[in-house]
Amino acid sequence: MHIDLIIEQADVLTMDPSRPSASRVGVLAGRVVGLDEELDGVTAEQTVDAQGATLLPGFIDAHTHLQFTGQGMSAVDLAGQGSVEAALGTIAAAAQHAGPEAWIEVVGYDQRVLGRHLTAQELDRAGGGRRVWARHISSHAAVVSTSVLDGITDRAVLAIPGVAEGLLLESAQEHVRAQRIPYPVQDVAGFVERAGRAARAEGITFCMEAGNGGFLSLSGIDLASYITLVEQGRMPVRMQVMPTSDVLHPVATNAQDTFSRGLDLGLRTGFGGDLLTLGAQKVMLDGGMMVQAARLTEPYVGSGGAGRWQDDPEAMRHAIVDGHAAGWQMAVHAIGDLAVDLAIEAFREAQQRHPRPGARHRIEHGGAIRPDQIPALAELGLAVVTQPSFIYDSVSDFADMLGPDRAPWLYRGRSLLDAGVRLVGSTDRPLPGSPLRAIQSFVDRTSKNGRVLGADEAITVREALELFTVHGAWVAGLENCLGRVSRGYLADLCLLGANPLTVPTEQIAEIPVLATAVGGELAWS
Repeated sequence: MHIDLIIEQADVLTMDPSRPSASRVGVLAGRVVGLDEELDGVTAEQTVDAQGATLLPGFIDAHTHLQFTGQGMSAVDLAGQGSVEAALGTIAAAAQHAGPEAWIEVVGYDQRVLGRHLTAQELDRAGGGRRVWARHISSHAAVVSTSVLDGITDRAVLAIPGVAEGLLLESAQEHVRAQRIPYPVQDVAGFVERAGRAARAEGITFCMEAGNGGFLSLSGIDLASYITLVEQGRMPVRMQVMPTSDVLHPVATNAQDTFSRGLDLGLRTGFGGDLLTLGAQKVMLDGGMMVQAARLTEPYVGSGGAGRWQDDPEAMRHAIVDGHAAGWQMAVHAIGDLAVDLAIEAFREAQQRHPRPGARHRIEHGGAIRPDQIPALAELGLAVVTQPSFIYDSVSDFADMLGPDRAPWLYRGRSLLDAGVRLVGSTDRPLPGSPLRAIQSFVDRTSKNGRVLGADEAITVREALELFTVHGAWVAGLENCLGRVSRGYLADLCLLGANPLTVPTEQIAEIPVLATAVGGELAWS
């Protein structure tokens, strides 16, 4: 038998309990066709000596934003700027090379690092009167210059506290997008391709774009950008896209269908092929914790505010129930504990009215989960799609915002797994943090300033690896062909310079990614 590829002399972590390890993997037509003795006497077009490197299934990033990431790779980046003066200087330097009508697009903006928010007036001076759009790293806020504020005609928005100084939170950012967007399809395709290549260099072979529509898209027809990449052979990773609930519209259905909103022709979760599929419908309940907009039952420490809803709670509840009735997998953004309450209530109502076992509904983030909510998550079969890198980058700040009594609720691990809740790993890029960083963070629970957060929630390295492989495949509905190195599975692989199970925990994040393969096509780092 002659096949396409044999990787030999590898330390293979198959993530398959029926055969946990191997040293040889064979690939034909994009799929694994054998391990070890199954390859005896088999020849290949290409044979790779892994020289003892560790071979794993390619990492699955279940919640990411490649459009924003790619756009940010060509924008003015404030990452590494530790003061207001340095940030404004970086913007001013970029503005010197821009025309008077140009937009100065800024990423990497984080008021926690700078010590306070920038103001519209400061952006006016730095940008020389140009339109400046500084997007917060969380994507839940932005600061804009006066010339951008002048383009907002909605007096209700202009009356929101902070807007006069240039600060726009959550959906108020739509008034910036209305002036700047849409980007051309080819531009968005380029953003996705560039960000996808960067993700692949971190061992990621499958990304789920967590929101196509509303302020999470750069074009109202952004699905065309992904289709363009597939048609032109430029898609660097497998993709699953999530339309947001606002892009659905009333559709003509029979009374027996029990739902009223959808996409034309009845498109929903599951449509697509090997490289591009339609995933969950996304409903955003609350805002981001970095800007204290995650919806809590009690106020943030030192603040009278307890976050905000993205829309009327009853409207959001109806969207979840209606989407469930229509056969969608639902991905519900719920960070604060009150938002998690609403998600639980909506999913319980959905299953009572329209029983559908195995729906695989998802809670996106689940940033603050109370102990009493854990049994309900397990009972309803809800997956929590978590971002363990936040433990390293942000949870120390979040713990101060919530105070000592609520800090143990943040980005849980062990308590959810022990209760039978399926945890799924993601990066939420463009926020910082690779899968390897996330894996280390869920094991050591240590922030970048050395603070240990929720030590009782630590999980094992193998469990953390499962978050980014077998559990990611399951939540995508692809557990029969992805997430393991096993015969018949797609040959999506990553080759690491060391074994995460055997190196000291504090070294996991620094393990080099040597190569990745999507469908057996090797790309070397």
